[in-house]
Amino acid sequence: MQLRTYQSESIFHLREGFANKHQRQVLTLPTGAGKTVVFCEMARMAHTKGTVTLILTDRTELFKQTIKSLNRVGITVEEISPNKKNIYDGATIYLGMVETLKRRKNLSIEPNLIIIDESHKGNFTSILEKYPDAKVIGATATPVGKHFFKYYQNIVQVIDVPELVSSGYLVKCKAYQMQDDFSDLETKSGEYTDYSLLSHFDKAVLYDGVIDWWNKYAFGLKTICFNVNIEHTIKTHQAFVAAGISSEYVTSKTPKEERDRILAAFTAGHFQVLNNCGILTTGYDEPTIGCVIMNRATKSLPLFLQCVGRGSRALPGILDGLNTNEQRLAAIASSAKPHFILLDFGMNHDRHGMWNEPRLWKLKEPKEKQETSAPVKKCGNEECECLVPISAKECSFCGYTFQISESTTKEGIMVEVTPKVPSGLVGRRISDLTIDQLIELEKSKAYKSTFIWRVIRSMGKDTIMYYAGIKGYKKGWIERQLDGMDDCEYTDYKLVG
Repeated sequence: MQLRTYQSESIFHLREGFANKHQRQVLTLPTGAGKTVVFCEMARMAHTKGTVTLILTDRTELFKQTIKSLNRVGITVEEISPNKKNIYDGATIYLGMVETLKRRKNLSIEPNLIIIDESHKGNFTSILEKYPDAKVIGATATPVGKHFFKYYQNIVQVIDVPELVSSGYLVKCKAYQMQDDFSDLETKSGEYTDYSLLSHFDKAVLYDGVIDWWNKYAFGLKTICFNVNIEHTIKTHQAFVAAGISSEYVTSKTPKEERDRILAAFTAGHFQVLNNCGILTTGYDEPTIGCVIMNRATKSLPLFLQCVGRGSRALPGILDGLNTNEQRLAAIASSAKPHFILLDFGMNHDRHGMWNEPRLWKLKEPKEKQETSAPVKKCGNEECECLVPISAKECSFCGYTFQISESTTKEGIMVEVTPKVPSGLVGRRISDLTIDQLIELEKSKAYKSTFIWRVIRSMGKDTIMYYAGIKGYKKGWIERQLDGMDDCEYTDYKLVG
């Protein structure tokens, strides 16, 4: 197995970490960088020494991908699967789905090394507790989660997305974002609820917007679209079909045979848009994807990066045998996929920054932030208009030069859904509105929640408490508003329709 330089360096640092008594380590490589290749090579090296290795995943696609990678180097894997009752206890490499392993309470294997794919998910921790003496490699593109601080002692990161792009291993991302108001979304357990997301996105104008802006920026490109839930996925698929654009969809309800057929047809180019809602976020490699649609909002940085990363791979074969950055960049630039398009309908860039911004991952206590997203702006060239970091002096796609005096305010690229002031409030001064009327104004989306909060703060502590009770906001929100009472100024004027 021929490894890239950064993949070999990752293995070196993992081995060095074990030598320095770091029993459990995180291997972080961005989507498309080949983390499966790296941990399969670690498994191969362990196999040659007779070390018993257990590789765990939670997705069928990842399961199959790992088997293929190990078979390429001549290693037979003992599979732990639901349909296999008898497990050979003399193997050196075992591969299993985490839920299957949890159910096999009497499994007699004793691994010396455990490799966990997509370790940012918390459903593997019971296995770590079951084998406290085993060395562990937790592989992920996004090491975010409270369990990392609790279960791991070291993190190995030798390369990041910007360097992978500048080295010609991943293609550039040309991103566009729709400006919208998401103050109506509700949060539970750190993520927007499916109910509130569907309530927001299930509107004819937004289905039409996806089609219109796909036609403008990504027409003809093989596209993967990430939606809110099954209902939203089906309706988005129907919107594409109604517009004369070939589309299919897969969900958790899609039978295995049908899903295999759809994915094979997508690879073969028999249709253009593949809709899903969380099925293809990890373990799905299709380098011919030319456009990613984030047709949802998310508070999860891992989910955002995993989804966007589906479009980042270069076309198959074009990098084979190329040894320098210049050769790889030239090959990508002259290929049918010099970059991929990202259409963000959830304003996720405002929460998470650009997909290709630098991120230095660290094992930190849960209360500390892993990173701060950099704000973005649009290119001033009307024929380009893609998103770039706010600090950019020129657009990396069209060469447009930003003027020093130019505003760097975050600005949406696509159409903004412009709500109207409720008719009963037209003509009223903002300062004269009751709390219930302010809430009505907020629900109309005519004003952002942050503006409404400034008005609420200007009314004092009792009003803040009353408003929080109506909205169901927790102690943390209340404390932030009380701390920000000095910042409660707003422009008072009569509301117009």
